[in-house]
Amino acid sequence: MTDKEFKRLSRAQLIEIIYQLQLQIDKLNEEKQALENELEDKRLRLQSAGNIAEAALEINDCFRSAQNAAEQYLNEIKAIREETDTERQRILKEAKAEAEAIIAGAKNTQGDYDSAIDAILKEYKQSHSDNG
Repeated sequence: MTDKEFKRLSRAQLIEIIYQLQLQIDKLNEEKQALENELEDKRLRLQSAGNIAEAALEINDCFRSAQNAAEQYLNEIKAIREETDTERQRILKEAKAEAEAIIAGAKNTQGDYDSAIDAILKEYKQSHSDNG
């Protein structure tokens, strides 16, 4: 409407136009509030989804860290096992060599002992055969 048309309207018509405009303003305000509420709800859902995604990423990082720690632990155990096996084999080899040396020494000692006994018996037989 133009200014001339507004000037020609009666007071009642102007009040009716103002009333209708106020009704439209109220309706638009209600729609605006509903849209703002819907937007806030969507923001909350997006934030919640973001929080869930962040939590999932953090859990994945925790699992990845735990997996890495477990693998490192197993690798350390394998390395210790290999070192232990190598050390066990070295000790066993040294023990066998030492046992063989002791056995060889005992055989030599046994041979010396047998020779000494034979010598003593020979001497004893000679001394008793000379005296007899």
